Amino acid sequence: MGYKSWVRIARCQLLVTCLFILVLTVGCCILTVITGLGSHFTIFTEASPADNTIRYLHYTMVLYGSFVTGLLILTFLLSTISVLRESQHFMATAFIGFGFLFCALMAGLTWTQECQSQVDASILDIYDNLYEQVLRGYPEKAQERLFQAHDIFQCCGKIWEQQGTSTPHIPCNNTADDKDCVSVISQVLHVHWYWVWTLLLSSLGLTVYGMALSSFLYFSLPRGNIWERRGEYSLNGGLTGPPDATADTPLIQLLPYQSAQ
Repeated sequence: MGYKSWVRIARCQLLVTCLFILVLTVGCCILTVITGLGSHFTIFTEASPADNTIRYLHYTMVLYGSFVTGLLILTFLLSTISVLRESQHFMATAFIGFGFLFCALMAGLTWTQECQSQVDASILDIYDNLYEQVLRGYPEKAQERLFQAHDIFQCCGKIWEQQGTSTPHIPCNNTADDKDCVSVISQVLHVHWYWVWTLLLSSLGLTVYGMALSSFLYFSLPRGNIWERRGEYSLNGGLTGPPDATADTPLIQLLPYQSAQ
């Protein structure tokens, strides 16, 4: 297989990579919207105290998701334009975009690994705090938020591990009286983190692959025999002279206009 064939394959693979990056961009955008506006998370951030870390963590997660989504869109555009325009400058910019995206994804993976347990513990602590406030007869606002949490997660109360029974002190408006809210909330958080890790790892793999392809195409551009339309201009037939032209014929007579006369 010749070098031109390898370059064509690399160009096609980079375009396919851009297509998958676009799909991941849509996924990251949807996940960011769910994290920022989803009732599963806003119910706890609104009920948390002002000094609780969950407010800062929730804001950081939404801001990071928006930043990664923007980087994915920018990298997709630069990579696609660099292949279609066959521009060395755009290809270098696309490689730099992949590099920034790689750093952002690695930072996100490190952050989620360190803060996942902290986020889960903070959310469960907020639910426990609401539950205790309602049991002790605190203001009705806590009871209203607790009932909203029960309706959102389709659960009711907590099950004591020692006795294995649910507390009968708090009535529920839904029919899922046999579901432990702590277990349901933990399961919802587990599913959410699963999708976060899936999108981050998929984006990281495509980013590394895109960096390799863009660097290969960048160094291939200066070589004139690589891109199909570079350096292949032909003037055959443009200066066709009359059949009786000889070596001593003046050049002006070899032009198409003079030949027509």
